[in-house]
Amino acid sequence: MFRPKMILFDYGDTLMYEPDFCPFNGNKAIYPYISENPHNVSLEEYSEYLLDLFDEIKALRGELIEIHEHIFLRNVLEHFDMKLSVSIEEAEWIIMNGVSHAVPLPKTAEMLKALKDVGIRTGIVSNLCWSGTALSRRLQEAFPDHNFDFVMTSSEYIFRKPDVHIFDMAVRKSGLDKTDIWYCGNNKEADIIGAHEAGIFPVFYDDRSVPSRLHEKNDKVMIDFPYLHLSSWDDLIDKLSEN
Repeated sequence: MFRPKMILFDYGDTLMYEPDFCPFNGNKAIYPYISENPHNVSLEEYSEYLLDLFDEIKALRGELIEIHEHIFLRNVLEHFDMKLSVSIEEAEWIIMNGVSHAVPLPKTAEMLKALKDVGIRTGIVSNLCWSGTALSRRLQEAFPDHNFDFVMTSSEYIFRKPDVHIFDMAVRKSGLDKTDIWYCGNNKEADIIGAHEAGIFPVFYDDRSVPSRLHEKNDKVMIDFPYLHLSSWDDLIDKLSEN
């Protein structure tokens, strides 16, 4: 098996997981930063409207199109004639950390160091409504000794994995040929099939020691093309040491 020049990673449940994910807590976190609330909208009313609207947008967008948190938040604030005491960028960060605190998966830092030591570049391609800037900030806090070449979130590129457009954009940003790149993720449909259809070698990260809503769904997806199956990051480190 060839050694890649670059490995692109999914974020959620691949590099980090979010054990306390709760959208209401994100709304609760930003509510004290509402500096103008002329209609005296309560936290409960604000949150109910926001969550219902997000569900409606998700139903309309389908699986392959993304919405950006900044646009969504502006819509909600203007609906209630509200203003914030912080910038939209800082509001996103406050909401993101209210919704969830992310924890690195086992051996992730060690794996990233191993890639850096052998000169394999890294990047992120993630399906997220959060901005690339916010995700970069979270990754930098979690892995202060590692620098990703770039961090892409679907909110800033319109298309969600497995759509080929976001993979093609990542290849362009890398400056490499797609045959020199691996893509690693934990979702067979979005990550493994998506990468394969974009001409990128897929790596399936399948750590069953970490709870995931995708385990059962992944088990039902049959793959009939070559890919690398990892049960831990130690597997990736071992595989690369063979080359």
